[in-house]
Amino acid sequence: MVEIRNFIYPYFSREIEKELIEAGFEYAYSFGPKNLGKVNVIGKGKTGIVVLVDKDKVLKIRRVDSPKESLELEAKIQIKAGEEIAPKVYSFGRNFILMEYINGRNLMKYEDKSVLIDLLYRAKMLEDKLIEHKELTRPWKNVLVTENRTYIIDYDSASIKEKPRNISKLLSNYLNRPDLALKYVRGEISIKEIIEELFY
Repeated sequence: MVEIRNFIYPYFSREIEKELIEAGFEYAYSFGPKNLGKVNVIGKGKTGIVVLVDKDKVLKIRRVDSPKESLELEAKIQIKAGEEIAPKVYSFGRNFILMEYINGRNLMKYEDKSVLIDLLYRAKMLEDKLIEHKELTRPWKNVLVTENRTYIIDYDSASIKEKPRNISKLLSNYLNRPDLALKYVRGEISIKEIIEELFY
């Protein structure tokens, strides 16, 4: 394991290190496909770095240069999304989110029917909770696929909306069916009818 200070990116912050150590995170594993110079990580985005801290837990650490001042709102929205949609959140602070590690792969351009149906239903569950994800126009990095199901991840640009649009984003862009997206937004077609139209 490597000292947690090595995962504070792109430059060191004593404030972030202090919060992580006080929360019990002194070390993390140098593990994952992304390289930060001296260490490897699971994920690297505009707001945070995702590192393995346990065999089934990851820590999202806020980037020092993040446009967001805190990860707390992101954590709260992910908790509201719930485990049936997103990885479970165990704890969070201003500069971190401790969550379940999903050992899955990223969504691909061409997926099996069962994966796409599962994803559409989970996008609908998000809408039922009034959460708009914002990044489902390009879902490749924001959806993990395991043997059993899909997970919608990364809630840093998500928000609570009266009429969230997750399914229409997937239909318009990823599935290339803007005609169905328009019908869905107008309330002319249900999720079940969309699935029948696409796959049966």
